[in-house]
Amino acid sequence: MATAGLRDSNRDTAGDFIGECSVTQSCEPCMKNNVSKTSTVFCKDCDEFLCDACKNPHTVYKAGKHDIVKCQDSKSLPAGVDMKGLEICQEHGMEIYFFCHDHSKLCCSKCVLTHRKCDRMDEIVTAFEQKRPDLQAVKQSLIKFQSEADAIIEDCKHAESGLNDSIAKISSEADAMRDRLIKLYEDAKQKLLSEAKQFQTLEVRGIGNKLDETSNVKEEINKEVSMCCSVLDRGTPAQKYIYAMKIKEKLNTIESNLNKQHCINSSSSMTVSFPREITTLLEMGNNFIKLNCDGNKTVETSGIILPSQPWPLSLELLVSVDLHKTGDDDGEPSMTGLDFLPDGRLVAVDNKNKKCIILDERLQRLGTPYKFKAHPHSVVCVSHDALCVTFGGSVCLFSLSTDNTIRLAREMITTSKFDSICCISPSQMAASTYDDPRPARVLSVDGVESDFHQLEFWNKTYEYLESKCTYVQAKNMLVLTDRLAHTVYVYDTVKGTSRVFTNEKIQEPRGACVGPGDTVLVCSTANNSIVRLSVDGDLMCTYPVDMKYPESMCVSKDGTRLAVSNTAKGARKLNVYKMSPAMS
Repeated sequence: MATAGLRDSNRDTAGDFIGECSVTQSCEPCMKNNVSKTSTVFCKDCDEFLCDACKNPHTVYKAGKHDIVKCQDSKSLPAGVDMKGLEICQEHGMEIYFFCHDHSKLCCSKCVLTHRKCDRMDEIVTAFEQKRPDLQAVKQSLIKFQSEADAIIEDCKHAESGLNDSIAKISSEADAMRDRLIKLYEDAKQKLLSEAKQFQTLEVRGIGNKLDETSNVKEEINKEVSMCCSVLDRGTPAQKYIYAMKIKEKLNTIESNLNKQHCINSSSSMTVSFPREITTLLEMGNNFIKLNCDGNKTVETSGIILPSQPWPLSLELLVSVDLHKTGDDDGEPSMTGLDFLPDGRLVAVDNKNKKCIILDERLQRLGTPYKFKAHPHSVVCVSHDALCVTFGGSVCLFSLSTDNTIRLAREMITTSKFDSICCISPSQMAASTYDDPRPARVLSVDGVESDFHQLEFWNKTYEYLESKCTYVQAKNMLVLTDRLAHTVYVYDTVKGTSRVFTNEKIQEPRGACVGPGDTVLVCSTANNSIVRLSVDGDLMCTYPVDMKYPESMCVSKDGTRLAVSNTAKGARKLNVYKMSPAMS
């Protein structure tokens, strides 16, 4: 340890002349040789006091620039500064005179006792001479930090001002969105009421015609009842026989007229339905508007975010039934066509046994199954009381009453062989074909066939069960599956463009339907699963189903249930799943 003792620094050995208020400084190089000489000059660059004898060697032999001033020029000499207590030891409250190199610690006279075993302990002035600190670099660093602090303060003020402005902007955007929603709702309401009044006018006209025809038939019946009673009570045997023979033809006419009136559907009520997106929005409560806090300020986004992408979906099995042959069946049921009615009833067509079945939410039969004359392929509910069923070369419209009675309304012979069928609008349907170079066509409820003229299909003719279709009404998108090519085609019927989906998760795609959020659900038959696709080209998710070879499916009108049937021999099922937004 250095043995400099507790004496003051070299510069403090100068004599003080109180009367003259003057201070003399010793020559620092001489002091290093234990010689005490009064300094006459001061090197401002080296911060060192010198005598006349040491001045010349200092400027000649010591590298660097030397700004030499006389000690009498007090304005040029360092006068010392108020250190604000920095020169005081925090532990002992005494002035700092030493520096311990071993511990890199500034020490007072009491600290020296603690560090007496340290190898390197120097006075402050000695330590300063050994390694002069680069205070200019420290100054530049402080200036730099000062500038950075100013910038941070300015950022804080800017951020605070921006937050104040954002409050007003958020309020304005929220009000604008509210106004848009209200206008959209009012426009939709007016459109709904207009459509309802048009429908009412048509229905009232139809009901009036039906009433007039039925009243005429009833009037004829009343006449015949009176005649029949007279002949029965007072007629001779010959008259009774003649009347009995004559009335047969008239009875057939009366029955035919009544059946004709039965087949004319008359609506007694109208209901309104809302898309699943609206009910989901209501379920979200006041959380449907999200605050977008962009801390790093790298993305410009709106403060109001409404769902633009389809939400994640979860499936929960609600009910499953095994499909077995019953007493009057020809074989194991094969539900090749499914669709939900607006009230939640499920309509299924059994291709093997030529039946149409109405089922409740627990998949229990309602009413008596309708027996077809041919094998049905698919079914679509065109209204709350009307069904359309494909039979290959023909399509039939059926009426459905509230007591689940099915009646044939009209049979339409078609030029194309149709398989799957779905609605484009209340009056038009899209249907996939087989043995036809046009893989999909348009069919009206009046039986008029037409083509998707704006679409250019792949040059391919499918055989039966090789392709099925669905139609996304909100996007004007026609979807076709290609079972053998493991491909799904999506056609924009307005722009005439198309997209092709291929993925290892799409294997032998069969039935397809529109899912929540205007997405597409496709049966990946070979994978025993259902895949969910967006019309923009993304495979969103895959859902394994508890059955082999899923083939047909449909989604309820409120978007909350999914019905799926399969074709596995000996293990045929009909499952209904609950669909709900997946928890993130």
